[in-house]
Amino acid sequence: MNMFCYQCEQTKNGTGCTEFGVCGKDPRTATLQDLLIHVCKSVAVVAERARESIGPKLLRDADRFIVEGLFTTITNVNFDPERLELLVRHGVSIRDEIAALQPTPFEKTGDRPERVSVVAA
Repeated sequence: MNMFCYQCEQTKNGTGCTEFGVCGKDPRTATLQDLLIHVCKSVAVVAERARESIGPKLLRDADRFIVEGLFTTITNVNFDPERLELLVRHGVSIRDEIAALQPTPFEKTGDRPERVSVVAA
């Protein structure tokens, strides 16, 4: 597995590690930490869009998840891939739960996307 990690102040030459990092992180862990950051971003986006329409408990869950996810990656102390996978799955669950409570853009406008058919040439 190829390695690229730019998640901490220890990155080689300040540009990122392409081999096992100075910190000892392996490629799988680096990838999971990147994924966790992306999940944190997606939870933040759906939570912000839904802030006025969802209950405070779900917002608290989203906010806590984001803080925990960022802390897990930024402090560069959690290299447990199983724990990182659990966090990613938990974040996706929170994101999907919030997103399910929101109307789609089509429901708001009443428009429906056109069906696209593929015709073989």
